[in-house]
Amino acid sequence: MQLQELVKNIQFKGTPDNREISFITYDSRKVKPGTLFVAISGMQTDGHEFIPQAIENGAVAILSNGRSPKTKAVPILQVKDPRLAMSQISAQFYGNPSEKMNIVGITGTNGKTSITHILHHILQTSGAACGTLGTLGFQTPSGMVSTGFTTPESVELQQMLQTLILAGVDNLVMEISSHALDLHRVDDVGVDIAVFSNLTPEHLDFHGDMEKYFKSKLQLFQSLSNTNTAVINLDDPYAQRICSATSAKIITFGMNKKADLHPVHTEFTLHGINAKLQFGQKTISIDSSLIGEYNLSNIMAGAAAALSMGISISKIESAIKSMPPIPGRMEHIPCNCLGKVFVDYAHSPDAYEKLFSNLVNLMDNQVKIFTVFGCGGNRDTGKRAEMAKISEKYASFSFVTTDNPRTESLERINADIIQGFSSDSYTVILDRKEAITTAL
Repeated sequence: MQLQELVKNIQFKGTPDNREISFITYDSRKVKPGTLFVAISGMQTDGHEFIPQAIENGAVAILSNGRSPKTKAVPILQVKDPRLAMSQISAQFYGNPSEKMNIVGITGTNGKTSITHILHHILQTSGAACGTLGTLGFQTPSGMVSTGFTTPESVELQQMLQTLILAGVDNLVMEISSHALDLHRVDDVGVDIAVFSNLTPEHLDFHGDMEKYFKSKLQLFQSLSNTNTAVINLDDPYAQRICSATSAKIITFGMNKKADLHPVHTEFTLHGINAKLQFGQKTISIDSSLIGEYNLSNIMAGAAAALSMGISISKIESAIKSMPPIPGRMEHIPCNCLGKVFVDYAHSPDAYEKLFSNLVNLMDNQVKIFTVFGCGGNRDTGKRAEMAKISEKYASFSFVTTDNPRTESLERINADIIQGFSSDSYTVILDRKEAITTAL
């Protein structure tokens, strides 16, 4: 695509010509001849510092906020917000693929991955070709590809949407993070159905406070039109504010009897969930191997979205019954040891509380819980001691170990964690494999 054509819909200063653009990137290491390099400011580095390297590697045009070296080697276009511009030109470059797709966006603090996989399974078993994008990666007909982000940067995201279109897949269920909403990654993705799972303290190192965190999430629902659908968890305190702020058609779900989709009977065991859901005058029977009340909420979210897409109740019931375990989500791991072993991705205080309280309610009073956990580096430090307090509240013993330290020292991370313990019912074992083996 010619540079003039590519930037015709954005505001900029500069003089683009008709040179051909064959690739777009914000990573100077990925630049090749024919590339438009977008200089964006990241959390650790600033792309404007790498403009000379990008030109040396073959970039034929630069998009920046104006902090660029003076050069006549390639055209440099100045924009107010390079991330916003990158979203717009990426959609243009890849042919605005979301306009040809049905896209469901899942947002919230917890449950995004589970809801994504539940809805994906419902659609797939109903005969609708569907991809997924989220924490576990990008799922296409060829398999799962790791992305490293819950929601990738806009240029990779648009490329992924085009990949699905070329593969004949016109449905996508994707997780949308608050970072993605604030950083314009999904600005030019036409979301048809938006699902809100819940909102609890998380990412406050990035957002600052809960109100700013909420307003980040709210952007997704404010972007919807009256032809779109918002699926809202009525059990969450923020639900009413979202319902009031969106122009979309609304379907609510929750344990709350006022929700459009709610349970009239529930049975929870360590083997799964049996429930009857009411949706208007219709009843949906749930027989699932997923565990815990919070997973019933996730099932209701997926079912509500499926109902809004016209999937029949019988197909929803069948899909939920046949659904395999979700990797790392209260996943039972067969093991030659006493007791049961579960792996769960829970990484926020609210997720910990729900995880452990559900387990305790499902088990005999004499059963002991042992936990192996850590906290990620370069993330909200305030939650670390809280995680320890919750683990101590429910577990007989806790093994504190390595999560993903990123660039932060393990010693500092674990020092923050152990401040939350009020007794000596824990130990620190940095080697994760050793910690797991010791716990078993």
